[in-house]
Amino acid sequence: MTGARGRPVLLAAAGLHMVTQSALAPFYPALFRAAYGVEALAATGLFLVLCQVSAVAALPLWGRASRRVPLARLVTAGQSAAVLLAAALVLAPSYAVFTGVSVLLVAAKAVVLLAYPGLARSHPRGVLPGVVQYVAVLHAASVAATLLGGVVVSVPDPRSALPLLALLEAVLLVACLRVLRPGAGAPAGDAGDASGAAQAAGGGVWRLAGYVLLTAVAVYAARPYFTEYVTGAGASAGTAAVLFVLPHVAVLALLPAAARLRARLGGRLLRHGMLVAAAGLAVQAAVTEPGWLAAARLVFGAGLALGQVALDERVIAASGSGAAYSVVAVGQTAGLLLAPLVATGTAAVALWAPLLAGGALLCVLALAAPAVPAVPLRPAALPDGWAALRTPRAPGRPAEPDAPLPRELPHAPLVAPKGRAEAGRTTVLSASRPRAVAVPAPAHSAPEAERAEEEGMTCHDDAR
Repeated sequence: MTGARGRPVLLAAAGLHMVTQSALAPFYPALFRAAYGVEALAATGLFLVLCQVSAVAALPLWGRASRRVPLARLVTAGQSAAVLLAAALVLAPSYAVFTGVSVLLVAAKAVVLLAYPGLARSHPRGVLPGVVQYVAVLHAASVAATLLGGVVVSVPDPRSALPLLALLEAVLLVACLRVLRPGAGAPAGDAGDASGAAQAAGGGVWRLAGYVLLTAVAVYAARPYFTEYVTGAGASAGTAAVLFVLPHVAVLALLPAAARLRARLGGRLLRHGMLVAAAGLAVQAAVTEPGWLAAARLVFGAGLALGQVALDERVIAASGSGAAYSVVAVGQTAGLLLAPLVATGTAAVALWAPLLAGGALLCVLALAAPAVPAVPLRPAALPDGWAALRTPRAPGRPAEPDAPLPRELPHAPLVAPKGRAEAGRTTVLSASRPRAVAVPAPAHSAPEAERAEEEGMTCHDDAR
């Protein structure tokens, strides 16, 4: 990838994939009814299932390809196919053709998910700000998709609004062709060789993939019948739409404080976030008055923001490459596939039951929260192809952790701190032959590493 301009292009591709894959789901029944005369809700369910199955099948293939082909080329190839398929959606004459083209579109766009680990690590301020930026883009895309979905179903012929989607895909392709190019000498994919990816995927990544799958089930099972639950209690469709989007607004509002909360709570951030989100879902299942529902939706969104940032930080630390991250992405997509089934089964009891089931599952996940990685990732741990995505630092700003050490240390003697073994004795260190220098911890490191950084940089002489 070339230049810092590659970051916004990849982030835009991820946001548009969010729109095409799942964010428009609540509006498909109205689209199929108005455009093709398909009234059965089972048709929408079949459409969503086929799209998710397509993503689950495509992600491992894209991951295998990323071991041999630079990710920039794969993203550009997938985007090229997306432009043609989005144009075909406009011309689809029937529900069957629309479904088939959509399945191919989701498969083509799935490749952009593999860019997430590199995007997070290449952020100039560390992994945590990179995760926060990516999460913000996805939730902003959900808000935009809600607005776009309202436009699509409000026009007499919903298909007449689909050219807007094709236009966005075309603009994104132009940006990919202009900005995304494989770096010279960069390895295929975005991290190392296939063996390194296999080692990463063989351990904690599989456990995290299962955790991500259950989290997706808990969060997305509460979505399909929420609008019907609210309108059935007497609220208007407009009120239901506002309530539906409130959690995404809460996420966007709280994300700027994620770093401060991470520094204060440390590894407990994930557990606290899951519990807050669970409380928000439980309250929604217990009340129907719009004011209380709005408050509960905001609480749910706040917990979702904290939980998603903390979980994604663990995922990025455990997945060493796009190929390894594809395992987690498959888990998330499988969760999106299972969530409607859970929602349908629980909604048969009562429309509030999916909300309560999601809250209960989030409580269980909070108790089983995965441990914080022992060694935090540093922004410097990047292949050559991703290093160019960093934003150039401003003059006067401290050097990044991978900045070269000075050739000569200051001529003034350095005095090592006295330990128990060195009590009563002062050791003068030579500046000419340093053996090791501790590099300051990055911005996203754990609070323990930050306290160690404050104690200073220590170097040891070969001959005491």
